[in-house]
Amino acid sequence: MSKNNFNKVFKFTIAQLVKGKSFKVATIVILALVFIGTSLINIIPALTGKSHEDSSSKEEKEMTIKSIYYKDTSDLNVDITETIKAAFPKVDFKISTEDDEKLIDEVSKTTEEGKVYIKTCIENNIYTVKSYEPPKEGLVSKGDIEKVTSIITSTLNTGRLIKEGVAPENVAKVTSPIDSITIVAGEKEKTFEQRIAQMVLPMVACLILFYIIYFYGYWVANSIVAEKTSRVMELLLTSVKPLELITGKCVAMGTLAIAQFSAIIVTALVSYELSGVLVKKFIDSAAKTVDLSLIFSAVDPIDIVWIVVFFILGYVLYAIFNALVGSTISKLEDLNMAMMPVSFLSLIGFYLSYMALTVPGTTMAKVATFLPFSAPFYIPAAVISSDIPVATIGISLAILIVSIVLLILFTSKVYSVVILHTGNRLKFKDLFEIFKEEK
Repeated sequence: MSKNNFNKVFKFTIAQLVKGKSFKVATIVILALVFIGTSLINIIPALTGKSHEDSSSKEEKEMTIKSIYYKDTSDLNVDITETIKAAFPKVDFKISTEDDEKLIDEVSKTTEEGKVYIKTCIENNIYTVKSYEPPKEGLVSKGDIEKVTSIITSTLNTGRLIKEGVAPENVAKVTSPIDSITIVAGEKEKTFEQRIAQMVLPMVACLILFYIIYFYGYWVANSIVAEKTSRVMELLLTSVKPLELITGKCVAMGTLAIAQFSAIIVTALVSYELSGVLVKKFIDSAAKTVDLSLIFSAVDPIDIVWIVVFFILGYVLYAIFNALVGSTISKLEDLNMAMMPVSFLSLIGFYLSYMALTVPGTTMAKVATFLPFSAPFYIPAAVISSDIPVATIGISLAILIVSIVLLILFTSKVYSVVILHTGNRLKFKDLFEIFKEEK
């Protein structure tokens, strides 16, 4: 294969695609969607949190409870007056010693002003905070009653601990909840960013790899058909060999795929960092954002090597397949029909990989690992989300390489014949007949 001829095809293919409006529009739309979608990761939680804070403030200002009668018949003897008045300054809080019947009757007669009666008592050695609300529906909201009783309960618990000898500065430590997590023996505890890298990043990687491998492979076929239709192919074949032509086109498309993939990554990173700064400046200064550097640092460098290797080989597999399919037709309107078998294989491989990621270690995962049409999607995502034995990855890689070599041998035999075909679409059985004759 001539290096000069390869370079000619390589440069010609890139120039033709980059000049096209479809490529420019598609690239701009993709990068715009990535920029907007990534920025929403920071914007939506900030807006939701801000909305929740504003809603909480509004509810506090519009408290439906106007008066609270409170009585403590337990043995706690904790003064909650200051705490309630600090939390609800507009509420009339009264400590009462009157009979329950009279206080309940007072609340039941409420028609315009929100009155409630709250009683702390002990029954069967169990402390209980009881709330009596007006019978008129909507006069006092359930949420306001829950707020008041929650603060009362918290204050009573704090007072009880202090009376039992717990220092006030240690109360928060004593009452804070205790979380529980389960860690597999022998593994290190994972941070929040590491969990994202293990659960979210594989799915995203699988989607992006499918897009690049599938669509750029499709553009290889589209480019060949377009050149056959415009008779450019005949001119190219007067100076280059068929194998140089298909190799140059596949490498050119692969180069553009890597360039666009890199542009997507850079756009996503810039969007995320920029949106994080804008959110803290204009929406919520206390908004928390995930540190992307910690997420990517959670990915092992060797895993990145596997991702690149399987991405390149996956692209080569589908690009050669698509180039072969594209050479069997001479009209663009026949392209979609001719591409159906390849599209079917790629979709099966993608969905098999996507589902296998949710059930690692199963038969489905094993099939996705060793099937050459699914391995380029599954392995890169799987090495991020779980530990795959190097031997397993090696076997999958060997199967993929053998599949590519067999496909190249088959294509090299029939390509020089079918590339000049201008009649009806050739079927796969026709390709095998040509292969037998060329041997």
